[in-house]
This record gives sequence, C-alpha cells and structure tokens, in this order.
Amino acid sequence: MFNVVVKMDDDDLLLQAQDGQNLLKLLRDNDVPIPSACGGRQFCGKCKVEVLKGDKTLGYYTAGEMDSLSYLERQMGYHLACAIAVSEDMEIAIVNMEEEARIMTDSASSTFALEPDIYKYHLVLPKPTISDQRSDLKRIEDAVNIRDDVDRSILRRLPDILRSNDFNVTAAFVGYELIDVEGGDTTAHKYGMAIDIGTTTVVGFLMDMNTGLQLDVYSFLNPQRSRGADVISRIDYTINNEHGLEELSRMITDDINDMIEAFTNKNNISRNNIYEVAVVGNTVMMHLLFELPVKYIATSPFIPVIAKRYFVKAKDAGININPNGYVYQIPNVAGYVGSDTVAAILACDMAQQDSISLMLDIGTNGEIALGNKDMIYACSTAAGPAFEGAQIRNGIGGVKGAINKITLDGGVDFTTIGGEQPIGICGSGIVDAISEMLKAGIIDEYGRIRTRDELAGTPFADRIIEIDNKPAFLLTYVDNGESIAICQKDVRELQLAKGAIAAGVRILMKEAGITMDQIEHVYLAGGFGNYIDYNSACNIGLLPMELRDKITGIGNGAGAGAKMCLMSQQYMKKAETVRDKIHYIELSTRPDFQDIFIDLMGFSI
Repeated sequence: MFNVVVKMDDDDLLLQAQDGQNLLKLLRDNDVPIPSACGGRQFCGKCKVEVLKGDKTLGYYTAGEMDSLSYLERQMGYHLACAIAVSEDMEIAIVNMEEEARIMTDSASSTFALEPDIYKYHLVLPKPTISDQRSDLKRIEDAVNIRDDVDRSILRRLPDILRSNDFNVTAAFVGYELIDVEGGDTTAHKYGMAIDIGTTTVVGFLMDMNTGLQLDVYSFLNPQRSRGADVISRIDYTINNEHGLEELSRMITDDINDMIEAFTNKNNISRNNIYEVAVVGNTVMMHLLFELPVKYIATSPFIPVIAKRYFVKAKDAGININPNGYVYQIPNVAGYVGSDTVAAILACDMAQQDSISLMLDIGTNGEIALGNKDMIYACSTAAGPAFEGAQIRNGIGGVKGAINKITLDGGVDFTTIGGEQPIGICGSGIVDAISEMLKAGIIDEYGRIRTRDELAGTPFADRIIEIDNKPAFLLTYVDNGESIAICQKDVRELQLAKGAIAAGVRILMKEAGITMDQIEHVYLAGGFGNYIDYNSACNIGLLPMELRDKITGIGNGAGAGAKMCLMSQQYMKKAETVRDKIHYIELSTRPDFQDIFIDLMGFSI
C-alpha cells in the first residue's frame, strides 16, 4: 500500500492506494471533487493534478498527457490523474477543483388547475366496543374508499397509531391506495417534489400540494459526471465496471436524498409528509436512477427497457420520502429523447397550438422538437459536451470566474460569472468568442483560425499564439501564467456541436414538410439556452438567422413540465398524449443527415 496525500484548501487528505491503482479512481472513490469529462480516457484534459512528490511519476508522460497538457504545465509537474498508476508514496494537489456551478432553476410560469393525485382525509373514528368489533382497517375502509391492498408496513403500525391518538388520525392516499395513517390532523402537510435530472445538472423543486406553491428549489451538479460527461461514456461505465450500474444509481439517489434533507431542514417539514417525486430527464438518466440496464440503448436499434410512465415505491427506489410514497418518471419517447423533452413541450404549450413551434434543449444532449397540436417531430443530436465547457481547452462549467460574455472591439472585452478573476471559459462564452472572431475576420468560413501574418495590420494580430503547432486566439492570462485561448481544436469542437444541432433542425423541417417562414415560435429550454446570446448563436449558425426575432427562452422547461405533472393529473394525462403524438426521427439511420451536417459545419461570412 502507498500513501497519497491530497493537498486541500482547508486540510490535507491522506489516502491509501494499492500498487498500480488508478489515481483518478482513488480520488473518485474517496469523494474528492475532481472533474473528468471523458470518464478517465485521457483525452478531455480536465483531471489535472500537480505532482508535488513522486519521483517515478514526475518523469513519465503518456501520449494522452502529451496531447492534453501544455509544455508549461508539464514543466510545472502537472499530470492527468486518469493516466497515473500509483507505484510510490505521492503528494498531489488538484489543479481544477469542481466548484459550485450556475444552474438554471427558473422557468416560465404556467397557470393550471391544481389537481394532484395525493389526498389526505382527517378521520375521527368510532372506538371499538364489544358490540362493534370491526377491525382497525375496516374502520378506515368504512370512512373512506380504499380499493387497493394496504402495505403490510402500514398494517403493522396501524393499531398503535389509532390508539395512541384516540382514533383521531389522517389517512393519506395516492389515488385509491392508502399509503399512510398519521396521528391527528395533518391535512395541512402535503408535499411533493419535481426533479429534472440532467446529464450535467440536477434541479429539484419542493411543492406544497395543498396550495400549488413552490416552497423551495435546490440544484447540484450531477455526480455521475466524474464517470463521464455524456450518456455514452456513462453507458460504457456500466458495461466496463462490474457494479457500474449500481454505482451510478447510488450516486444520484444519494444526492437526491441530500436534497430532501436540505428541504426538510430548511422548511421545517417531515420527509414522511413528502408523498410523491416526479422525475424527468433523458432516457439514460431515468434508467440510471431506477437502476435499469442501459447497454442496449447504446447500440442499434437503441431500445430502452421502459418508456411509459413508471412508478416505484420510494422505499424500493432508495429515496427518503414517505416510504410508501412514489417516485415516478414522466413518459420517455425513445432511447435518446426522454421525459425532459416531453415536459418541456408541455411547459411551452406547443402541443396545444395551431401555429408551428420549434423547441430546443441545447446541452450535452441536444433534443429538438418541431410541430403543433396535430403532430410533433422530435430528434436527439449528439451535440456533445462542448456547450457545457467540456472538450474545450480552457472550457469549464458555469462556475465563478468562467468567462461568459465576450466582445471584440479593437481589443478583447469580457465578463466573468461573479465578476471573479478569469479561470476558464464556459459554453456561452465560447459561443460569443467564436461569433466575435468570425465578425473580426479571425476565423474564416471553414473554421480555420488565420495566422498572425494573415491578420497583420489588424488589432488582433498580436493575439495569435501557437497551440499544438496551430494558430490560437489569446483571450487573457491567468495568475499562473497560463493562457486562456481559443485554439483550433476548440473551433472544431464547436463546429461539430453546432452542426449537429442545426442539422437536426433541418432534418425535422424536411420530415415535417415545414419551411422556415412557417415557424412562428422558437423556444429555448435549459440553462445554456437561457444564458447564450441569441445574436451570437444565430451568427455562428447554431440557430437559423431567419428565426432570430422569434426566439424565447423558457428557462428550465423540463422542470416546469415536471411540476405541472406533479400538481395536475390533467397534465400528467397530457404528457402521455404528447408522448403518443411525437414522431421520433432516428438521425443515425438517415442517409441525408451526414451531408446536411457537413454542409452546416461551416460558417456564413
């Protein structure tokens, strides 16, 4: 065994490593917050560590490290944690500790009738006598309608609850199923939760099911990111690790339970008075939550285990609300279009309109829907995590210090989240940077960054530096002397991502027989859609320029739709209707997708 000392801001952490153990896995297993967008495959360059002690490790670099680390970083003793097999006592420092991210929690407001399927009845029951020897359960059945079998856990507690409360109790139901009997009158305490489980971020809402009011909101970064930035890498993790599926499921349920604890402590409520949790997310996230196998979603014909509305007892799902309450997913559509898309369609109301609408949720997975009340076409594009800052040289999430807005007007002007010193660039900043570089002539129509000689005489010639033997555009320097720059690989990553989204839109238009001028509304859902500059997005071709004035941000549309389904049985039924109305287009089988994708990778200048 070897000692690995991790230098932390507040204290040092001593870990024990077996000979040959992967350093990234050691850090993950001990909950050290280190990013790893590629899931430990040595190409994202995010899991950087500074090796302070460890002579064997310092002198050797893998091919992946040579590609991911600059010369200066190697001179400073930086390595990728995923490339290190521990073979000696070491002392390290994490270069990029994961920080609290800016996560979209707000959503467009909607008005709907409050009609949850949670019911509570205050009962004052007659006490048993020699002449009234009805069973305890029969007394409740005679007072309220119970159609379903009663869970044994309730029956075991029922005698004491009735007698200790002088037969003055409250019966809680989901539909016609009795899920709890509580002492006294607890009808005022009826809560539910709606959760949007994204590939990168998770947002939960605590709802008062008596009033329909949102009591609280809580968000966190999806802990599964340390096993891979996108759904494919997480599927791979479940395939290549014996207990990978159980591990990913436990990671998300543990953090949801932390959310529940925060809600109950802050709002002074009992978790036993939370009776339902409605969850939405892409199909893979839903499967991982419920610990359902995902390996067949990754290969043609991309079949999920289940797509319909799915209920699981909270105690079976490992979610710490009322044990007999329910956790349920809103219906999914297909392997790569999930309940989050259905929920966002509900939130923007496009399925009820005569006019044609386009809805996009641009993130690690780009979901697109096009249509109206008659028919909706939907697809998922492999946009990749570039819009989340991953696979970008200096890319980071929406954390403090991330460059989020950029303008080029004779110089480089930018803002950072929180007004902090710059530490990297997030998705909205990348879109701005490429857009501004296009307008300034720094990038040509093919995405090539021009050389210093080609830009001679312009204000930006001196900002052309060389990274990986290719021109790059310098934005600024950070405290350690490292540059924050847009390199050629970054431009290519953005071209791939924006080309995939734009091609998805064109394919849906082609399939539906809809022209650009027929589209009356464009709804952007999700955090990225809320934070990007619409002009920049249209300028780089991510969104059609013809639709610029029709764009509306709906914030966390998936979360809004989840709340609607939680609070209204009518909207839950609408979700199923919407799901049945969606015509899913599998882009991987379209012979024309690749041609359209390649055509749209370039830029219009």
